Amino acid sequence: MSEYLSEELAIEILARLTIKDLARFRCVCKTWRDVINSRGFAERYRDISPVKFVSFYDNGFYLLDVEDKHPVIETTRKLDFPLEHQSMIDESTCVLHCDGTLCVTLKNHTLLVWNPSSNRFKIVPNPGIYRDSNILGFGYDPVSNDYRIVTFIDQSDSSTAQVFEFRTGSWRDSVRIPCPDWYYRERI
Repeated sequence: MSEYLSEELAIEILARLTIKDLARFRCVCKTWRDVINSRGFAERYRDISPVKFVSFYDNGFYLLDVEDKHPVIETTRKLDFPLEHQSMIDESTCVLHCDGTLCVTLKNHTLLVWNPSSNRFKIVPNPGIYRDSNILGFGYDPVSNDYRIVTFIDQSDSSTAQVFEFRTGSWRDSVRIPCPDWYYRERI
């Protein structure tokens, strides 16, 4: 990073800052922005940060810090949801997460993928989900270096796995399962 501070030491220092401070420090210079946005930094930050829990209650998303040595919630912080959420989310909202990035189901069955630390988000189009009980998964694929969303779309005689790839920005068919033997439980 510089002749005075190695990149490894800078990462160790930056990884101990709050998410709010990291968002500010991304604006210092291109080098810091690239370090903070890198996959390696995200992994290091996750490894040394206290356990985080995101909760939806009281018409908002809250980030809760939970320390391993103290089984009580230490602090809460309301997250700035990037949309007017009163009309978009309710108690049936599903929140999935991977490495600090959230995948939130919206009322109209579209999906919002949102990083609260950078406040960047993407609306993902509905692949054909028309019920609240569809199977949904969200995660990072290290082979393609891309986040993915997976869901199953039911037809009368089969289910088809649909995969959303962020790199292409589109859904694609994956696996067709004839006569699946699972059933969906409606949310109450």
